[in-house]
Amino acid sequence: MTVDYDPYSDAAMRDPRELYRRMREAGCPHHLPEYGAWALVRYDDVDQASRGEGCIDFSKGALLGQHLLGEPIPHTFMTMNEPERRPWRNILMPFYSRTAIRQEAGRLRALVQELLEPLLAQGSFDVYRDLANRVMCINAGHNLGLPRADAEYLRSLIDEMIMHREPGQKGGSSERNQKAAQELGGYMAAHVNSLRKNPDTAVRQAKALLEAEIDGQRLSDHDLINYFFSLMVTGSETTPMATAGVFYYLGKHPDQKALVVADPAGMAKAAFLETCRFDQPTNMLVRRAAKDFELGGKQIRENDVLLMIYASANRDEARFERAEEFDIRRQRRADLTFGTGPGYCLGANLAEFVGPMMVEEIMTGIGDFELIEDQCERAYGENLAGFNRVPIRFKPPA
Repeated sequence: MTVDYDPYSDAAMRDPRELYRRMREAGCPHHLPEYGAWALVRYDDVDQASRGEGCIDFSKGALLGQHLLGEPIPHTFMTMNEPERRPWRNILMPFYSRTAIRQEAGRLRALVQELLEPLLAQGSFDVYRDLANRVMCINAGHNLGLPRADAEYLRSLIDEMIMHREPGQKGGSSERNQKAAQELGGYMAAHVNSLRKNPDTAVRQAKALLEAEIDGQRLSDHDLINYFFSLMVTGSETTPMATAGVFYYLGKHPDQKALVVADPAGMAKAAFLETCRFDQPTNMLVRRAAKDFELGGKQIRENDVLLMIYASANRDEARFERAEEFDIRRQRRADLTFGTGPGYCLGANLAEFVGPMMVEEIMTGIGDFELIEDQCERAYGENLAGFNRVPIRFKPPA
Protein backbone atom coordinates (compact mmCIF):
# COMPACT_ATOMS: atom_id res chain seq x y z
CA MET A 1 0.00 0.00 0.00
CA THR A 2 1.34 3.45 -0.94
CA VAL A 3 0.39 6.37 1.27
CA ASP A 4 1.09 9.95 0.21
CA TYR A 5 2.99 11.06 3.32
CA ASP A 6 5.16 14.15 3.70
CA PRO A 7 6.02 15.07 7.32
CA TYR A 8 5.81 18.76 6.39
CA SER A 9 2.40 18.55 4.72
CA ASP A 10 -0.53 20.38 6.26
CA ALA A 11 -2.31 17.08 6.98
CA ALA A 12 0.73 15.63 8.76
CA MET A 13 1.41 18.78 10.77
CA ARG A 14 -2.24 19.25 11.73
CA ASP A 15 -3.16 15.71 12.81
CA PRO A 16 -1.36 12.74 11.21
CA ARG A 17 -3.10 9.94 13.08
CA GLU A 18 -5.17 8.74 10.13
CA LEU A 19 -2.10 8.86 7.89
CA TYR A 20 -0.20 6.76 10.41
CA ARG A 21 -3.00 4.19 10.58
CA ARG A 22 -2.95 3.74 6.83
CA MET A 23 0.84 3.53 6.79
CA ARG A 24 0.82 0.83 9.47
CA GLU A 25 -1.49 -1.21 7.29
CA ALA A 26 1.36 -1.51 4.77
CA GLY A 27 3.19 -3.58 7.40
CA CYS A 28 6.68 -2.22 6.73
CA PRO A 29 8.81 0.92 6.87
CA HIS A 30 7.46 3.59 4.52
CA HIS A 31 10.01 4.99 2.05
CA LEU A 32 10.16 8.76 1.46
CA PRO A 33 12.36 9.02 -1.66
CA GLU A 34 12.21 12.84 -1.73
CA TYR A 35 14.07 12.94 1.57
CA GLY A 36 16.14 9.75 1.41
CA ALA A 37 14.23 8.71 4.50
CA TRP A 38 12.13 5.96 6.01
CA ALA A 39 9.08 6.51 8.22
CA LEU A 40 8.96 3.83 10.91
CA VAL A 41 5.34 3.66 12.03
CA ARG A 42 5.05 0.15 13.53
CA TYR A 43 5.96 -0.63 17.12
CA ASP A 44 8.29 -3.50 16.23
CA ASP A 45 10.18 -1.46 13.62
CA VAL A 46 10.84 1.47 15.96
CA ASP A 47 11.76 -0.88 18.80
CA GLN A 48 14.06 -3.06 16.69
CA ALA A 49 15.90 -0.13 15.13
CA SER A 50 16.32 1.53 18.54
CA ARG A 51 17.64 -1.59 20.24
CA GLY A 52 19.73 -2.97 17.39
CA GLU A 53 23.41 -2.85 18.30
CA GLY A 54 25.09 -0.04 16.41
CA CYS A 55 22.06 0.61 14.17
CA ILE A 56 21.39 4.22 15.13
CA ASP A 57 23.62 7.29 14.84
CA PHE A 58 22.62 9.92 17.41
CA SER A 59 25.18 12.52 16.36
CA LYS A 60 23.11 14.01 13.52
CA GLY A 61 20.41 15.32 15.86
CA ALA A 62 16.91 14.26 16.87
CA LEU A 63 14.63 16.69 15.05
CA LEU A 64 13.29 16.48 11.52
CA GLY A 65 14.76 19.82 10.45
CA GLN A 66 18.23 18.86 11.61
CA HIS A 67 18.25 15.91 9.22
CA LEU A 68 16.26 17.23 6.29
CA LEU A 69 16.94 20.97 6.38
CA GLY A 70 20.39 21.27 7.93
CA GLU A 71 19.19 23.07 11.05
CA PRO A 72 21.74 23.48 13.88
CA ILE A 73 22.47 20.46 16.11
CA PRO A 74 23.13 21.32 19.78
CA HIS A 75 26.04 19.21 21.01
CA THR A 76 24.92 17.51 24.22
CA PHE A 77 24.80 13.91 25.41
CA MET A 78 21.57 13.66 23.42
CA THR A 79 23.58 13.95 20.20
CA MET A 80 26.40 11.62 21.18
CA ASN A 81 26.94 7.94 20.41
CA GLU A 82 28.28 5.38 22.85
CA PRO A 83 30.71 5.22 24.53
CA GLU A 84 30.98 9.04 24.61
CA ARG A 85 27.29 9.42 25.49
CA ARG A 86 27.09 7.56 28.78
CA PRO A 87 29.46 9.55 31.07
CA TRP A 88 27.95 12.88 30.01
CA ARG A 89 24.41 11.57 30.50
CA ASN A 90 25.46 10.22 33.91
CA ILE A 91 26.23 13.75 35.09
CA LEU A 92 22.52 14.55 34.99
CA MET A 93 21.06 11.14 35.85
CA PRO A 94 21.17 11.72 39.65
CA PHE A 95 18.67 14.56 39.24
CA TYR A 96 16.15 12.24 37.54
CA SER A 97 16.47 9.06 39.58
CA ARG A 98 13.44 7.79 41.47
CA THR A 99 15.18 8.69 44.72
CA ALA A 100 15.74 12.26 43.55
CA ILE A 101 12.12 12.62 42.42
CA ARG A 102 10.89 11.35 45.81
CA GLN A 103 13.08 13.96 47.49
CA GLU A 104 11.61 16.70 45.27
CA ALA A 105 8.02 15.49 45.57
CA GLY A 106 7.05 17.91 48.33
CA ARG A 107 8.40 20.94 46.48
CA LEU A 108 6.73 19.90 43.23
CA ARG A 109 3.34 19.25 44.83
CA ALA A 110 3.52 22.58 46.67
CA LEU A 111 4.23 24.34 43.38
CA VAL A 112 1.21 22.72 41.73
CA GLN A 113 -1.03 23.60 44.66
CA GLU A 114 0.21 27.19 44.69
CA LEU A 115 -0.46 27.75 40.99
CA LEU A 116 -3.76 25.86 41.09
CA GLU A 117 -5.31 27.69 44.06
CA PRO A 118 -6.26 30.94 42.25
CA LEU A 119 -7.46 28.96 39.23
CA LEU A 120 -9.95 27.01 41.33
CA ALA A 121 -11.75 30.22 42.29
CA GLN A 122 -12.26 31.12 38.61
CA GLY A 123 -14.46 28.18 37.71
CA SER A 124 -12.54 27.59 34.51
CA PHE A 125 -8.98 27.49 33.22
CA ASP A 126 -6.78 26.07 30.48
CA VAL A 127 -5.06 22.96 31.83
CA TYR A 128 -2.08 23.34 29.49
CA ARG A 129 -1.42 27.08 29.50
CA ASP A 130 -2.59 28.09 32.96
CA LEU A 131 -1.11 25.23 34.95
CA ALA A 132 0.75 22.26 33.44
CA ASN A 133 3.05 24.22 31.15
CA ARG A 134 3.85 26.70 33.92
CA VAL A 135 4.66 23.96 36.44
CA MET A 136 7.08 22.20 34.15
CA CYS A 137 8.90 25.27 32.85
CA ILE A 138 9.26 26.70 36.37
CA ASN A 139 10.68 23.35 37.49
CA ALA A 140 13.10 23.20 34.55
CA GLY A 141 14.22 26.73 35.38
CA HIS A 142 14.58 25.83 39.07
CA ASN A 143 17.03 23.09 38.13
CA LEU A 144 19.12 25.63 36.23
CA GLY A 145 18.89 28.32 38.92
CA LEU A 146 16.57 30.61 36.96
CA PRO A 147 13.91 32.88 38.49
CA ARG A 148 10.32 31.80 37.85
CA ALA A 149 9.49 34.76 35.66
CA ASP A 150 12.57 34.13 33.54
CA ALA A 151 11.73 30.44 33.15
CA GLU A 152 8.23 31.29 31.91
CA TYR A 153 9.68 33.90 29.55
CA LEU A 154 12.08 31.32 28.13
CA ARG A 155 9.27 28.83 27.64
CA SER A 156 7.33 31.43 25.65
CA LEU A 157 10.38 31.88 23.42
CA ILE A 158 10.70 28.11 22.99
CA ASP A 159 7.06 27.95 21.93
CA GLU A 160 7.69 30.70 19.37
CA MET A 161 10.83 28.97 18.11
CA ILE A 162 9.79 25.31 18.03
CA MET A 163 6.01 25.07 18.22
CA HIS A 164 4.88 27.91 15.97
CA ARG A 165 4.47 26.88 12.33
CA GLU A 166 2.43 28.25 9.45
CA PRO A 167 0.85 26.01 6.78
CA GLY A 168 3.46 25.29 4.14
CA GLN A 169 6.38 26.15 6.41
CA LYS A 170 9.25 23.70 6.67
CA GLY A 171 11.20 23.87 9.91
CA GLY A 172 11.89 26.90 12.05
CA SER A 173 12.60 29.25 9.17
CA SER A 174 10.10 32.04 9.79
CA GLU A 175 11.08 35.49 11.00
CA ARG A 176 9.04 34.81 14.13
CA ASN A 177 10.98 31.59 14.82
CA GLN A 178 14.34 33.23 14.24
CA LYS A 179 13.60 36.27 16.41
CA ALA A 180 12.69 33.99 19.32
CA ALA A 181 15.83 31.90 18.76
CA GLN A 182 18.02 35.00 18.94
CA GLU A 183 16.38 36.21 22.16
CA LEU A 184 16.67 32.76 23.69
CA GLY A 185 20.31 32.44 22.70
CA GLY A 186 21.08 35.87 24.10
CA TYR A 187 19.49 35.05 27.45
CA MET A 188 21.32 31.74 27.77
CA ALA A 189 24.65 33.32 26.82
CA ALA A 190 24.18 35.98 29.49
CA HIS A 191 23.29 33.32 32.07
CA VAL A 192 26.38 31.27 31.25
CA ASN A 193 28.55 34.39 31.37
CA SER A 194 27.15 35.24 34.81
CA LEU A 195 27.89 31.72 36.09
CA ARG A 196 31.44 31.88 34.76
CA LYS A 197 32.03 35.13 36.61
CA ASN A 198 30.28 33.94 39.77
CA PRO A 199 30.55 30.13 39.89
CA ASP A 200 29.42 30.07 43.52
CA THR A 201 25.93 31.07 42.35
CA ALA A 202 25.52 27.93 40.24
CA VAL A 203 23.04 25.42 41.68
CA ARG A 204 21.68 21.97 40.90
CA GLN A 205 21.99 20.97 37.22
CA ALA A 206 23.77 24.19 36.26
CA LYS A 207 26.41 23.56 38.95
CA ALA A 208 26.85 19.93 37.88
CA LEU A 209 27.38 20.92 34.26
CA LEU A 210 29.61 23.89 35.07
CA GLU A 211 31.92 21.66 37.13
CA ALA A 212 31.71 18.56 34.91
CA GLU A 213 34.93 17.07 33.60
CA ILE A 214 35.14 13.83 31.61
CA ASP A 215 38.56 12.53 30.56
CA GLY A 216 40.00 15.99 31.10
CA GLN A 217 37.32 17.66 28.98
CA ARG A 218 35.11 20.42 30.35
CA LEU A 219 32.11 22.08 28.74
CA SER A 220 32.69 25.28 26.77
CA ASP A 221 30.37 28.27 27.04
CA HIS A 222 28.72 27.14 23.80
CA ASP A 223 28.26 23.64 25.21
CA LEU A 224 26.64 25.00 28.37
CA ILE A 225 24.25 27.13 26.33
CA ASN A 226 23.28 24.00 24.36
CA TYR A 227 22.70 21.98 27.54
CA PHE A 228 20.67 24.69 29.24
CA PHE A 229 18.55 25.17 26.14
CA SER A 230 17.98 21.42 25.71
CA LEU A 231 17.05 20.95 29.37
CA MET A 232 14.55 23.81 29.25
CA VAL A 233 12.96 22.38 26.11
CA THR A 234 12.78 18.72 27.07
CA GLY A 235 11.84 19.51 30.65
CA SER A 236 8.78 21.58 29.83
CA GLU A 237 6.92 20.49 26.70
CA THR A 238 5.72 16.88 26.52
CA THR A 239 4.51 16.35 30.10
CA PRO A 240 2.20 19.40 29.99
CA MET A 241 0.73 18.23 26.68
CA ALA A 242 0.03 14.77 28.06
CA THR A 243 -1.48 16.23 31.24
CA ALA A 244 -3.77 18.48 29.22
CA GLY A 245 -4.66 15.51 27.02
CA VAL A 246 -5.91 13.61 30.06
CA PHE A 247 -8.66 16.19 30.55
CA TYR A 248 -9.54 16.26 26.87
CA TYR A 249 -9.99 12.49 26.67
CA LEU A 250 -11.70 12.16 30.05
CA GLY A 251 -14.09 14.86 28.89
CA LYS A 252 -14.84 12.74 25.82
CA HIS A 253 -15.33 9.57 27.89
CA PRO A 254 -17.67 10.37 30.82
CA ASP A 255 -17.61 6.82 32.18
CA GLN A 256 -13.84 6.93 32.56
CA LYS A 257 -13.94 10.47 33.89
CA ALA A 258 -16.27 9.23 36.65
CA LEU A 259 -13.61 6.73 37.73
CA VAL A 260 -11.03 9.50 38.18
CA VAL A 261 -13.52 11.83 39.87
CA ALA A 262 -14.29 9.06 42.38
CA ASP A 263 -10.64 8.18 43.05
CA PRO A 264 -8.17 10.84 41.85
CA ALA A 265 -5.19 9.43 43.76
CA GLY A 266 -5.82 5.89 42.57
CA MET A 267 -6.69 6.56 38.92
CA ALA A 268 -4.59 9.61 37.94
CA LYS A 269 -1.53 7.63 36.86
CA ALA A 270 -3.55 5.20 34.75
CA ALA A 271 -5.25 8.14 33.01
CA PHE A 272 -1.93 9.88 32.38
CA LEU A 273 -0.14 6.82 31.01
CA GLU A 274 -3.04 5.86 28.75
CA THR A 275 -3.09 9.40 27.38
CA CYS A 276 0.63 9.14 26.66
CA ARG A 277 0.06 5.91 24.75
CA PHE A 278 -3.07 7.06 22.95
CA ASP A 279 -1.85 10.54 22.00
CA GLN A 280 1.91 10.40 22.45
CA PRO A 281 3.23 14.00 22.63
CA THR A 282 6.63 13.14 21.11
CA ASN A 283 5.36 12.75 17.58
CA MET A 284 8.73 11.59 16.28
CA LEU A 285 12.45 11.66 16.85
CA VAL A 286 14.70 11.36 13.84
CA ARG A 287 17.99 9.48 13.56
CA ARG A 288 20.43 8.23 10.94
CA ALA A 289 21.21 4.61 10.14
CA ALA A 290 24.74 3.90 11.35
CA LYS A 291 25.07 0.85 9.11
CA ASP A 292 23.14 -1.27 6.60
CA PHE A 293 20.47 -3.48 8.15
CA GLU A 294 17.15 -5.08 7.30
CA LEU A 295 14.00 -3.84 8.97
CA GLY A 296 10.46 -5.08 8.39
CA GLY A 297 11.43 -6.64 5.08
CA LYS A 298 13.10 -3.46 3.80
CA GLN A 299 16.80 -2.80 3.31
CA ILE A 300 18.00 0.21 5.28
CA ARG A 301 21.27 1.73 4.07
CA GLU A 302 23.92 3.48 6.13
CA ASN A 303 23.14 7.19 6.52
CA ASP A 304 19.45 6.78 5.60
CA VAL A 305 17.22 9.12 7.65
CA LEU A 306 14.90 7.26 10.02
CA LEU A 307 11.71 8.93 11.24
CA MET A 308 11.00 7.09 14.49
CA ILE A 309 7.30 7.89 14.77
CA TYR A 310 6.41 7.11 18.38
CA ALA A 311 2.91 8.57 18.06
CA SER A 312 2.15 5.84 15.51
CA ALA A 313 4.01 3.00 17.22
CA ASN A 314 2.02 3.57 20.40
CA ARG A 315 -1.18 2.92 18.44
CA ASP A 316 0.04 -0.19 16.64
CA GLU A 317 -2.79 -2.73 16.55
CA ALA A 318 -0.23 -5.54 16.38
CA ARG A 319 1.10 -4.47 19.78
CA PHE A 320 -1.94 -3.15 21.66
CA GLU A 321 -5.37 -4.70 21.78
CA ARG A 322 -8.03 -2.12 20.82
CA ALA A 323 -5.16 0.27 20.08
CA GLU A 324 -7.47 2.95 18.68
CA GLU A 325 -9.57 3.07 21.86
CA PHE A 326 -8.82 5.29 24.84
CA ASP A 327 -9.21 3.13 27.94
CA ILE A 328 -7.63 3.96 31.28
CA ARG A 329 -8.70 0.54 32.57
CA ARG A 330 -6.61 -1.41 30.06
CA GLN A 331 -3.94 -3.81 31.23
CA ARG A 332 -0.67 -1.95 30.96
CA ARG A 333 1.87 -3.15 28.42
CA ALA A 334 5.24 -1.56 27.70
CA ASP A 335 4.95 1.19 25.11
CA LEU A 336 7.31 3.73 23.53
CA THR A 337 6.15 6.81 25.42
CA PHE A 338 9.64 7.38 26.81
CA GLY A 339 11.54 5.75 23.97
CA THR A 340 13.63 2.62 24.17
CA GLY A 341 17.25 1.54 23.97
CA PRO A 342 20.09 4.07 24.44
CA GLY A 343 17.75 6.98 23.75
CA TYR A 344 15.38 6.20 26.64
CA CYS A 345 14.09 9.47 28.11
CA LEU A 346 16.22 10.83 30.94
CA GLY A 347 13.20 12.54 32.50
CA ALA A 348 10.85 9.54 32.50
CA ASN A 349 10.70 9.29 36.31
CA LEU A 350 9.94 12.99 36.61
CA ALA A 351 7.16 12.83 34.02
CA GLU A 352 5.62 9.72 35.58
CA PHE A 353 5.42 11.52 38.91
CA VAL A 354 4.51 15.09 38.01
CA GLY A 355 1.97 14.33 35.27
CA PRO A 356 -0.24 12.09 37.40
CA MET A 357 0.27 14.34 40.42
CA MET A 358 -1.05 17.34 38.48
CA VAL A 359 -4.07 15.29 37.35
CA GLU A 360 -4.68 14.20 40.96
CA GLU A 361 -4.43 17.73 42.36
CA ILE A 362 -6.71 19.20 39.70
CA MET A 363 -9.34 16.50 40.08
CA THR A 364 -9.20 16.69 43.86
CA GLY A 365 -9.72 20.45 43.66
CA ILE A 366 -12.50 20.59 41.06
CA GLY A 367 -14.33 17.29 41.21
CA ASP A 368 -16.32 16.90 38.02
CA PHE A 369 -15.73 19.19 35.03
CA GLU A 370 -17.00 20.09 31.58
CA LEU A 371 -14.64 20.10 28.62
CA ILE A 372 -14.90 23.30 26.54
CA GLU A 373 -14.24 21.33 23.39
CA ASP A 374 -14.73 24.09 20.81
CA GLN A 375 -11.81 26.00 22.37
CA CYS A 376 -9.37 23.07 22.48
CA GLU A 377 -6.38 23.24 20.15
CA ARG A 378 -3.86 20.68 18.91
CA ALA A 379 -0.23 21.58 18.40
CA TYR A 380 0.54 22.29 14.75
CA GLY A 381 3.99 21.19 13.64
CA GLU A 382 6.36 18.39 12.86
CA ASN A 383 7.88 17.55 16.25
CA LEU A 384 5.05 17.33 18.76
CA ALA A 385 1.54 15.91 18.85
CA GLY A 386 -1.39 16.46 21.17
CA PHE A 387 -3.13 19.40 22.76
CA ASN A 388 -1.61 22.73 23.76
CA ARG A 389 -4.95 24.22 24.77
CA VAL A 390 -7.55 22.38 26.86
CA PRO A 391 -9.94 24.68 28.74
CA ILE A 392 -12.30 23.16 31.28
CA ARG A 393 -15.26 24.51 33.25
CA PHE A 394 -16.29 23.46 36.78
CA LYS A 395 -18.06 24.61 39.89
CA PRO A 396 -15.63 26.55 42.10
CA PRO A 397 -15.14 24.86 45.48
CA ALA A 398 -16.99 26.52 48.33
